[in-house]
Amino acid sequence: MNFQKKISLLLIVFIFCFAAKPEIIEKQNTLSLYLNISQASSFTGKVTYVNDGDTVEVLRDDNGVTEKIRMLGINTPEERYKDDSGNWVYDPEPYAEDAFNYTFNLVKDKTVTVYFATDQYYQRDPYNRVLGVVVINGRILNIELLRNGLAKRYFYNENPILKFDEWVKAEASARLRRINLWSHYHENRIVITEVYPDPPGDEDLISNPSENQPREFFEIKNFGKKPVNLKNWLIMLNRSTHYETLTENDIILNPEDTCIISMVSESTFRNLFPTMPQNTKYIEFIPYVFRYYDEPHEYFVNNPQPPGQRILYLVTPDKYIEEVLTFDLDWYDGLRNGGKSLQRVKFRDIETGEAGNNSPDKELFKADTPNPGAIQ
Repeated sequence: MNFQKKISLLLIVFIFCFAAKPEIIEKQNTLSLYLNISQASSFTGKVTYVNDGDTVEVLRDDNGVTEKIRMLGINTPEERYKDDSGNWVYDPEPYAEDAFNYTFNLVKDKTVTVYFATDQYYQRDPYNRVLGVVVINGRILNIELLRNGLAKRYFYNENPILKFDEWVKAEASARLRRINLWSHYHENRIVITEVYPDPPGDEDLISNPSENQPREFFEIKNFGKKPVNLKNWLIMLNRSTHYETLTENDIILNPEDTCIISMVSESTFRNLFPTMPQNTKYIEFIPYVFRYYDEPHEYFVNNPQPPGQRILYLVTPDKYIEEVLTFDLDWYDGLRNGGKSLQRVKFRDIETGEAGNNSPDKELFKADTPNPGAIQ
């Protein structure tokens, strides 16, 4: 085959693949695949303003009212935050501007259909924003942001119009391709190696950590070749959308070092787990809700609903996602109030984030007697 024919053949293959891509996306965006249409209502309108990647304003065709729409099932990176004086500061997280531009370019000044729950309980958030799914010309914006790695899934209030498993798969496709939000995943080779989420007798709701001495913990290990300082690393537990600082101290995690994160003092923890090696690093981390609210709260969401709500983010100081852990207490006997912890056995695989019993992530772990600081 001569050079010209080779070039022609390559061009044909390229054009075919490029042309096929929108068709595949359109099939994946079939409404009935992602939404329980029977439980949804809808309205059409023009997008008059884009607030950020996951929030837009729509002038409704039916009543002339402008509604702020918070897109269901996702959370895009934040572009700004409020300082201690209550003033907004523009300081975009990684890929926040990309998410904004994606949404702006697709829907600004365009007519869209917004699907929302028929049940009034699920229609709005505390800020009176409509919780909705935005569709334009058959394309589901929420899903496209997930699939392109410009949003993380966020299942607010178990909204019944979402088919959660399919939304999880949309995010997993971006994670496995390591694009955008997921492009720095395990970049520092800091891996969650053990989590003890549901010790026997411990309640999910804890009102006073120091008195209850909760034994919940998770363990991380440095599988890289360089030391990593955990100072100002970030963490997100439970169903929050905001990160908290893991520690403000210099905690140097050298290659092969492990570090335990729990809610009690190191001395208390070592009394609870006396076999923990002396060289294991330790961080006492008390989440915001325990420090500022009197009512009991959850440390770990042990059996979150809907299935697949992740338990934990680990994020670098510059807000790149290093690790995310999602699992189900029913993966293995003994995890649910049975005295066993979830221990990682495969360390190089990237998790899909699926938490159901058929999740491929299940094979990355085993359940065994808690062994903080001793994972090999």
